[in-house]
Amino acid sequence: MSKKSSIFVVLLVSMLLVFNVSLASASTVNIRIAHVALEITPIAQAMERFAEVLMERSGGRFNVHIFPNSVLGGNRELIEQLQMGTLEMAAPSAAFLGGFTDGTALFDLPYLFDSPEGAFAVFDSEVGRNILDGLRERNLVGLDWYAMGWRNLTANREIRTPQDMHGLRIRVMENQMHIDHFNALGASATPMAFAEVYTSLQQGVIDAQENPYSQIYSQRFHEVQNYIIETQHIFDPVPLVMSRIWWDNLSPEDQQMIIEVSAETVAWQRDIINEIDGELRNRLMESVTIIELTEEERAAFRAAAQPVYDANVDTIGADVIARVAEIQAELR
Repeated sequence: MSKKSSIFVVLLVSMLLVFNVSLASASTVNIRIAHVALEITPIAQAMERFAEVLMERSGGRFNVHIFPNSVLGGNRELIEQLQMGTLEMAAPSAAFLGGFTDGTALFDLPYLFDSPEGAFAVFDSEVGRNILDGLRERNLVGLDWYAMGWRNLTANREIRTPQDMHGLRIRVMENQMHIDHFNALGASATPMAFAEVYTSLQQGVIDAQENPYSQIYSQRFHEVQNYIIETQHIFDPVPLVMSRIWWDNLSPEDQQMIIEVSAETVAWQRDIINEIDGELRNRLMESVTIIELTEEERAAFRAAAQPVYDANVDTIGADVIARVAEIQAELR
C-alpha cells in the first residue's frame, strides 16, 4: 500500500470513529419512571416536572415516560425491577425500602421531625446522603429525597390522646416499625394492601388508616371516615431511586445532567408541597372534621411511641438520632 493510501485509510478510520462517537452521544436515552401515587399528589407532580425539564434540557435526547398509580407494580415490585435492571427509575415509599436496607429505618421513627423545614434539612445533610449512598450495595442508586408531606390519621371517632387509640383497628403499611408504633399506642395495627383500604373502611373491616393529605383526598377516604387527626407522625420521604445497572452505563455527562435536574426539581417541589396540602385540607374540611393537635397533645403521642425508639436504637444508631435532633435544633 502506498504512503498516500495509508494516510487516506488512517483519515477515513478517524472520521468514522468521530462519527460513531457523535452518534452515540446524540442517541436517545429512554427513561421510565414509576411510582404508586395518583397524579394529584406532590410526588406525581414532581416526577412530571422532572421529566419535562430533563427532556427540555437535553434537547429531546432524553425520552422520559411516567408510570403513576402502580401501573408497573407496587412499591416492592418497583424496587425489585430496579435491582434487576428492568426499570430505570422509581419513586417508592421510603418505608418499603426498609425491606432492602436498614438505612431508611431512621425515617420510620414516629414524631422524628418538628417541621417540614427540619425534615428537609435532615434529608439534605450527611444523614440523608449516607442513607442514599448506602443503597448502592443493593444494586440501587439513590438520587434525591422528595416528599409526600405529613402522614395523618383518619378515623370514625374523635382522637386527641393515645388512650383514644385503644382498640382501634388501623391499616398500616407492611413495615414493622409502623406496626409497632400503632400497637404501642394501644391500637391494633393491620398491614393491608393500599388498594384494599377504601373497601375495608367502608365495610368496617378496619376503623382507621394513616396517609398524607394527597392520598387521603385522591383515594376518597373522606367519604368513609368522619375525622382527620393531624398527628403528623411521619414526614413522608420519597427517594428518587435508579437502577445501578442502568446508571453505571450512562456517560458522566448524562449522569451530571440528571443530578442537576433532580436537584432543581426537589427545590421546586419543596416550594409547593405546603401549598398543595393546604389546598387539599380546605377541600377536605367540607366533608370531615379536622382535629389539629396541640404541641402538648402531640408530645403525648411521641411519649407513648418511645418503645419504638428503644427497640430500634441499636440498628439505627443513637448518634444518628441525636444528629437529627441537633440539625433541627439549629433551625430554631
